[in-house]
Amino acid sequence: MSKYGLQLRQPKKPPAPARPPLRPSAFAADDDDGVEQEISRQASKNKALQKIEEQHKKAMEEDPSVFDYDGVYDEMKEKIARPKLEDKSERVPKYIHSLKVAAEKRQRNQEIVFERKLLKERSKDDHLYADKEKFVTRAYKEKLLEEQKWLEEERKRQILEEKEDVTKKKDLSDFYFSLSKNVAFGARVGENAKPAKDNQADNHIQEHQFSLPETEVHPNSSEGGKGVKGQAEISHPQGLPEDAAQVVENTVSEGASVHGNPQTEQASSDQRGEPYKRSEDALAAARERFLARKRAREQE
Repeated sequence: MSKYGLQLRQPKKPPAPARPPLRPSAFAADDDDGVEQEISRQASKNKALQKIEEQHKKAMEEDPSVFDYDGVYDEMKEKIARPKLEDKSERVPKYIHSLKVAAEKRQRNQEIVFERKLLKERSKDDHLYADKEKFVTRAYKEKLLEEQKWLEEERKRQILEEKEDVTKKKDLSDFYFSLSKNVAFGARVGENAKPAKDNQADNHIQEHQFSLPETEVHPNSSEGGKGVKGQAEISHPQGLPEDAAQVVENTVSEGASVHGNPQTEQASSDQRGEPYKRSEDALAAARERFLARKRAREQE
């Protein structure tokens, strides 16, 4: 039953005193447990260190610079900076080389013109100094030799440019002639390629017989050296490549033109150093053979 009215506060009870801690026993095993835990902790730590050392050793065997962080960083920075330095050092004007070559060529031409002018002037005064001694210095001789050498090189270069000018070529004889030297068609590069190519040409000539009719030379013809008449009928199977057939035809046409005309023999002896050049007689004979084969196919 609840009480109504004034309720007096009851005094609090004092808390019970805490129990004093137990005194450690002289025969307790707490020290032994701490030693075992420390031993296990050290063992696990040593095992982890050993594992880390093995990984480190394995990584060093794969790449000695795997932990060379500073060296790798410096090398990366050097790779980034090197192209910029090279670009700065090697940057030159775009057309300076061609301009220098052109200026040197103009200067040499001017010197040659000046020397010829002096030579003409001296030739006019030769009768005044006919009884005098003439002295030529060594430097002047070297200069003349150098100019002569340069003129010879320019002449060869000009001849080569005219020979290789495709706008002046009328047929594809040079193209077919160069097929035998093309690597894509089985030609070999090096010193051993020449005897192999000669043997191959000999085999083609021996296997595929051809006949050369007698050539008639007309010295009174309007075209001079173009009066060679005759056809060389070449029989080769369908399996023979076109480039090999063209090589055989070129060989036959050269033999017909050289043996049929004495003037052509002299011209060919003068032009032995130019294997790619075809004489007009050889081209005329090749054209006649082509037209004859075309007519024969149409008649069939």
